[in-house]
Amino acid sequence: MKFNLKYIRTLMLLITMSFYGCVEDFLERYPLDAMTDATYFTSANDLKVMANGFYRLFPRYHFQSQGNGPLNNNLDANTDIQVGTGPSGFLFQRGASGQAPPTDGSWNGNFTWIRQVNYMINNARRVDVSVESNQYTGEAYFFRAWVYLNMLERYGDVPIYTEVLDTDSEALYRERDSRYDVAKFIIQDLDSAIANMGWKNSTFVTPGRVTKEAALVMKARAALFEGTWERYHGAKNTPFAVTGQDGTEFLQMVEPTIQQLIDYQGSNIFRAGGPFNEAYNQLFSQQDAASSAGVFLYRIYDVNEIVGHNFYDLVVDNAQALTWKLVNSYLDKEGVPQELSSLPIDYTRLNSLGENLDPRFRQSVWTPDRGPQQQIPGYGTTPTPLPLRYPQLNNVFSANYTSTGLRRWKGAIMDNNEWRNGSTDEVLIRYAEGLLALAEAKAILGTINQGDLDKTVNLLRERVGMAPMSLAEINSWPISYAIENGFEPSESNIVNEIRRERLVELAFEGHRQNDLKRWAVFHHVINDWKPKGAHFQEFADYYNDPSTLAADGINPDNTGIWALTQGEDYETFSDGYINPFFRNPDFQENGEGYFIEPGRVYLAPIPRNEIEVYADAGYELTQNPGWF
Repeated sequence: MKFNLKYIRTLMLLITMSFYGCVEDFLERYPLDAMTDATYFTSANDLKVMANGFYRLFPRYHFQSQGNGPLNNNLDANTDIQVGTGPSGFLFQRGASGQAPPTDGSWNGNFTWIRQVNYMINNARRVDVSVESNQYTGEAYFFRAWVYLNMLERYGDVPIYTEVLDTDSEALYRERDSRYDVAKFIIQDLDSAIANMGWKNSTFVTPGRVTKEAALVMKARAALFEGTWERYHGAKNTPFAVTGQDGTEFLQMVEPTIQQLIDYQGSNIFRAGGPFNEAYNQLFSQQDAASSAGVFLYRIYDVNEIVGHNFYDLVVDNAQALTWKLVNSYLDKEGVPQELSSLPIDYTRLNSLGENLDPRFRQSVWTPDRGPQQQIPGYGTTPTPLPLRYPQLNNVFSANYTSTGLRRWKGAIMDNNEWRNGSTDEVLIRYAEGLLALAEAKAILGTINQGDLDKTVNLLRERVGMAPMSLAEINSWPISYAIENGFEPSESNIVNEIRRERLVELAFEGHRQNDLKRWAVFHHVINDWKPKGAHFQEFADYYNDPSTLAADGINPDNTGIWALTQGEDYETFSDGYINPFFRNPDFQENGEGYFIEPGRVYLAPIPRNEIEVYADAGYELTQNPGWF
């Protein structure tokens, strides 16, 4: 039986994590001193038990709604590559006042976790030093960095706490530390984690535990995030710029961090391809990630321990759909931008895209040449097989449909035993992110060479059969990079191509919004944007032809219900591409499209109640730009 995380329940008996109140309530919960007697913090196992509870911090993406966390298939929602069946309220803020909400569970919840981790770190010194105790102490530093990085990305400046405070501590009302200092603190914690923890699958790094590799990637993530934030927001003089900083200090941290990882990991990445020989696709559908090369942090699921999921139906038509902007981001399979390609790409046919674009396109986006779904290995005996070669554009079968005609395929779980009862592990941190961080940092600093590309980007391309990236060739391309697509016209070709590579490799893994924000292009990408889907005609050819539907297994008596009616099931733009939001006037051909406020959207507001609590105590907690 696969290793499980049932140890998490043990900590539930030791600490209470039910706090979601204001700062005044921050320290009023289960008394931590109940664990400070001579019977606790006397062994490495005591550290392990407490560290186990921090694993609840990791998201449970495999769960489906019902309050169980976000779906794995909507991690890039609220960006330009993924949309629902209607406009996102987060991206449609025209006329919004900018008033901060009174409360914010994220602000309070994160400080709850920080207090718990601080308690463990401050008491870990009581345990004799050993390889085992070091592992769990290192995990505590990792988790504190995890929480603070989440807060840095969301709020920017936040107070740094390293001690466990009492309710009457003056330090409770500490001013927000600068984002520069917060980032340095995160790096410091990750250095401690790296120094203490072992490599994946080494002694005491049992399946599912945090690894040295994961901490190295996290350090690169934090350094790249803050380095590029300082560089681009500073260069553009946005309200979010960091005075006196240009990002170089953090960007220079990335290479030695990832080089340490490369020295250990080398070219060892996941290559087994499952039933379709598609390694990139199937990396995310391995039941036991302990043996998946290049997966450094993952959440374990095991239905035998009542920790399963119902994510088998990832590729069933879903309210979260992919956009044509994503499709346009792929190079052709020869490694050339589509606008320079000499290949016979037919944009009206999804199969042509699959044949001519980067192989990761076909391993990420459904193409109809895979056949009706019930004919796919592993999909034939589901309780509700859908014999549909194309995604639904109406909701005759269920409440959900794929509004753009572009259905996700990446990570499809092809195992009948997983239906509503899944044990497939959830990938959280992997090698590719670290490799791309190195490439991006060196490209920005102007120090990248072909050898750097070969050990990063080209390692990732090689395992899918994609043409390698050539630095000399890229620099010779006569191409303009549009800021509306997330590029930076003032940067070199190689910097922009690394951005493209990052989008393609990490699509649907939840990085896109933070990337657009740290590059200071989020509002350029979103404002006035009206999402497009696939070219409509091939959907009409399929759904409006009863003989084609019948040949794919649909009951001839029911083929008529699938027919598409203009104005009811679909509308297109004048170029023939699907308009997923055609019912909303703002997203029709001449509509205004999306709008986010450039002066505030890059950071979340500090909850008003927190500011008022500070003021009542005679202190000041400042608000983020654009909010009140």
